[in-house]
Amino acid sequence: MKKQFRHTIHLILAAMIVTMVGCTSDDDAASVEQRSDDNEYVSLRLSVAGKANTRAREVEWVDLNATDEEMMNIWVVVVTNTADGSVEKVIACRPPEGHEENNNREIDEVGQIEQGNYTVYSFANISVAKVCSLLGLTASTIPTTIGSTPVEIEVTGSVTRATVAAKTATINGNNFDPTADNGFDEKGIPMSNVQTIAETDRTKDLIVVRMLAKIEVQVYNDGATDATIESISLTDITANGTNNLLLLPRWTTTTGKDQMPVTQHKDLQPNLGSAATKGNMTYITPAASRLVAHDGHHSTGEGQAPVTFTFYVNESEAPIDNASATTGNGTGLFYLSLGIKTKKTGTGEDVVYTDVVYTHALINQSGSTTTDNDAWHYIARNDYRVIPVILSDWLFRVEPLAFVPIAGYPAVMLSSDAQKATFSTGGMIALQPFVKKRSEDNWRDFSDPEVEFVSVSWTNGDGTDVSGDGKIVKSPFVYDSATRCFIGELNNSDSLNGKLYKTAVTITVKLGPSTGPQYTYSFTCDVILDKRN
Repeated sequence: MKKQFRHTIHLILAAMIVTMVGCTSDDDAASVEQRSDDNEYVSLRLSVAGKANTRAREVEWVDLNATDEEMMNIWVVVVTNTADGSVEKVIACRPPEGHEENNNREIDEVGQIEQGNYTVYSFANISVAKVCSLLGLTASTIPTTIGSTPVEIEVTGSVTRATVAAKTATINGNNFDPTADNGFDEKGIPMSNVQTIAETDRTKDLIVVRMLAKIEVQVYNDGATDATIESISLTDITANGTNNLLLLPRWTTTTGKDQMPVTQHKDLQPNLGSAATKGNMTYITPAASRLVAHDGHHSTGEGQAPVTFTFYVNESEAPIDNASATTGNGTGLFYLSLGIKTKKTGTGEDVVYTDVVYTHALINQSGSTTTDNDAWHYIARNDYRVIPVILSDWLFRVEPLAFVPIAGYPAVMLSSDAQKATFSTGGMIALQPFVKKRSEDNWRDFSDPEVEFVSVSWTNGDGTDVSGDGKIVKSPFVYDSATRCFIGELNNSDSLNGKLYKTAVTITVKLGPSTGPQYTYSFTCDVILDKRN
């Protein structure tokens, strides 16, 4: 039995991974206000998390990759006594006039508190009433208008760090519109964070972390015809829904949650609620910006530039599931799909277009998923992810074949998205690659000088080679020039009966003349051994 993959596999590129980092600074001692009993105040200041080399700090605190809509419209801070959780003070304010210029991300002197040990919860673009509701506090009076002068809100109630850490929020971040009501009675990206203030602190930079991630897909066109990007989809994105994300960010660094020295991607990781579900997020591109012409948008050459598509998503985790195929794609990768319309034949009113879907497995710059600093198996809140995509005329598809063992029944089941091939028994299987240019009629193989085989691997979700794990893989794939197939063998041991195993197979090729531009393509597919029946 032979099943055929759709023409959905295209160029897989390293995805640049960037997170946002904030920094701190100190006032000199002379600027700290003294009380009459010689005890000092702690001056509070505010900034939005960013990263030095991407959401950049130049001379002043400037977030070069953020729009005004991604900054703060209102700020609410809840200062609690660390010992008993009692609320010491709630302060609210809005950015002063001119704050939007240059995307300045710091507000000086938003408030002061007496020195002591405090746990501070900071929020941006969430109304005072919503903050109180989320934390279980009752406000006696909330001003109808909050301006740039900080105001104190009287509240009753107490909170502890453990209870706030368990709080969930409803975040509808997929295809988020920062200019509309964000669900928290405000506009703009909701932000949050928790920090501590020590007895000896004189100033404290309160950092808020955006609760969404920003995705930027940069599309180049090295093909011979124009392309129109109709839609962009990502798999395994946390769906919009009730209580899908936890209110506070999840830090994996001991100092980051208090001082924001975020230097690695792994410092922030997704903090999903128990009600969170996964789905495929689709971004419909605006009609005015869909065209990626073949002239002016090449990946190389002077004056060339990509067409950029930007959208927001909820923080998400790609499933890494090697023992069961019941959930997720199992590879630990996100898949980016582009719905593309390309010119095929004819001129004027006789132009005929063809619709194509290209699917890309998102990998990091080194081509591995094992380095957590750069891993693409999760998208954290506040991430700013830039994904370069190069379109060319090359097409790369793969057909899975099965060799029926004695008294066996292979029953190769191919998923509709061409990313899973399920086998009900073990035995020899083959993956037959086909390569050609869209303008050509004949498919090429590795004997062609413009088609070069790079590698093939069996891996589990974190990128570890599992060719010899003794479970699903009995023998790894090798390329057989006679059959022009990659041939491997699934384990057929009786010990696997009643079980379900999954691995991912990745085939990588390099296409194009050795003297000109070359493109690296990869095909990644789950191979599932279903021995339950």
